[in-house]
Amino acid sequence: MSERDRRRLVFAAFAAVLPLALLVALSRGSVPLPMGGVLRSALGRVGVAWGSPLPGTGEVILWSVRLPRVLIAALVGGGLAVVGASLQALFRNPLADAGLLGVGPGAALGAVLAVDLGWAHERFLAMPLSACAGALLALLLIYAIAHAGGRPTLSGLLLTGLAVSALAAAGTSVLLVATEEFRVRTILFWLAGGLEGRGYEHLALVAAFVGPGALALLLLARPLDVLSLGEEEAASLSLPVHGVRILVFGLCALVAGPVTAVAGAVPFVGLIAPHALRALVGPPSRRLLPASFLAGAALVVIADVAARSLGQYVELPLGSVTAFVGAPYFLVALRGQEGRG
Repeated sequence: MSERDRRRLVFAAFAAVLPLALLVALSRGSVPLPMGGVLRSALGRVGVAWGSPLPGTGEVILWSVRLPRVLIAALVGGGLAVVGASLQALFRNPLADAGLLGVGPGAALGAVLAVDLGWAHERFLAMPLSACAGALLALLLIYAIAHAGGRPTLSGLLLTGLAVSALAAAGTSVLLVATEEFRVRTILFWLAGGLEGRGYEHLALVAAFVGPGALALLLLARPLDVLSLGEEEAASLSLPVHGVRILVFGLCALVAGPVTAVAGAVPFVGLIAPHALRALVGPPSRRLLPASFLAGAALVVIADVAARSLGQYVELPLGSVTAFVGAPYFLVALRGQEGRG
């Protein structure tokens, strides 16, 4: 099989896996729905009559509860995967991730601060905008610290990101201790991650940021590839290195901030999808970013199904499910990276 045919097969596989994962997610839950009934209901909405639809309660559960949650899960996974792929090209680090490089923790700190100060309940879009600001500040802090002593190494970037992430997590803990009791449950949501109770208003919020942000990052695929060659090589090709980096930072914050504001901390998604696909579709961003979006969307949709299904009495935190998968993957990938180095 040629390399081009292999890439086409990978895209075709994920293009098939994602709709299947969405169908399974719409069917599974505390009230199981038959897959055939879900398909008939969906076709009925577009004017194609086929068999008996779901009963009345099933229709309400499907369209009012399940569908927005499942679509949010797909956008969360796709957005985080695109951010991860972009940061990996930007930092020339195949192990970069929105969480490891402070984007996720920074966004969570901004969102929690908005909740603690009451902005989230008083001002429209205060929470996602605060999350965007927290993510952007975390990235800029990492960028400034890592470049303070000259050209940073891969391990230096990673360790700087871990330090900034720990600092953001410490700030979140301080807010948790200092906040009023009635806000504690809301803040704990950001520490655990989850999609319980998410509806169409949250879907509209995530789509409004993830769609344009991911598309803009895809349009920057060529500059990202040039940056992955190195700073001197990019500058020799007349690329405004620092301007493009700041632009990519801003777009990553634009995507990761609202995602974290709605879903909380969902770690390792941005690491697993692009890292695993790089060997299958190649490193060029024009292929890696859309493939990562599909893989990340399928991963979080499946993880959300597991979060809803594995707990016998309570729903498991979505962030814990992705961490259980992502942490071992990260350790294996890190060992492989050290072996190649």
